[in-house]
Amino acid sequence: MSYLYNLQTKLPRYQISQLELGNYMAEQYDFNEVEKAKLLLMYRRSGIDYRYSCLPDFNLAEPNKEIFINTEEPSVSKRMETYFKYAVPLATDVAKETLGDIKPTHLITVSCTGMAAPGLDLMLVESLQLPLHIHRSSVNFMGCYACFHALKIAHAFCAAHADANVLIVGVELCTIHFNRAKDTDQIAANLLFGDGAAACLVSAQKPRHEKYFSVDSFYSKIVPQGKSDMAWRIDETGFLMTLSAYIPQLLQSAIKPIIDEALQGNQMHIDQIQHWGIHPGGRKILDYLCAELGLANNKLSASYEVLQSVGNLSSVTLLFVLQNILNRPEYKPNQPCFAAGFGPGLTVETLLLNLPKHSV
Repeated sequence: MSYLYNLQTKLPRYQISQLELGNYMAEQYDFNEVEKAKLLLMYRRSGIDYRYSCLPDFNLAEPNKEIFINTEEPSVSKRMETYFKYAVPLATDVAKETLGDIKPTHLITVSCTGMAAPGLDLMLVESLQLPLHIHRSSVNFMGCYACFHALKIAHAFCAAHADANVLIVGVELCTIHFNRAKDTDQIAANLLFGDGAAACLVSAQKPRHEKYFSVDSFYSKIVPQGKSDMAWRIDETGFLMTLSAYIPQLLQSAIKPIIDEALQGNQMHIDQIQHWGIHPGGRKILDYLCAELGLANNKLSASYEVLQSVGNLSSVTLLFVLQNILNRPEYKPNQPCFAAGFGPGLTVETLLLNLPKHSV
């Protein structure tokens, strides 16, 4: 068993209303009035109030644009330069808040929106002044479920080392990948994603307070019929997403058997779950899953609240949702929690937290 605690999140400087972003994108697409009205309706119905960006670019009245200066798409190299300019200080700040005076034995970095070698892990070793012999791992370009893999790795480290203190740091700067392509998938990506960072500790030793999760069981399954409906690739102009309109229906049909399999392996039943940490890939996904699982909307309130306040933050969204649950006054570490995330493949990753002592 391992324990997840000291969970911290951080947002970049610029808070932008969803409607303001809709107006910005409508101008970038050079839409006519009918097309603009349809786009703004999509933004109003998104379930998102605000998103955050490391860039000032998305305010139409802001004269000092950083990378979206003209009608040409920024190059991949420019986007990567911008990523490391902002990702390292954001990740450093949130990691310091998580660590306090704790000395980590392992470091795992998570990011899908920026890559280089030396990468974020080595940059954090320097900025946090971590030991040069620290065990390092990186999870890159896996999409919205990447943090599940970081937690799996941390859990394995804790099983192998009784003194393990694993620092997980994730940072996603999705808005540097905005693209003016008018295809449906890119319009959906521009509508959903924002910037943010999160960090936590995973340790073999139980913390001396009650604001923690016990990490107990992982289960993963691929839904092959969705492999072309959610994808991410890199071309000359940036990171381009495929987000099919069929994803909510695909997840709706697949999720119940996957959850049943994950729970049955731990002698659990869905009625025993007291907290749900579902990745808010979009409002329609949450709505469909509520209906399929027979859950009242308030059962997924943590997911809806994160989506409303910051949008979809790719891989770090999971930690934002878990923080929301952990900070609730009624939360106790003996209350079973089920988390799930979705990404390219189509892959469903699940995590069972706070397993009752009588279960195996």
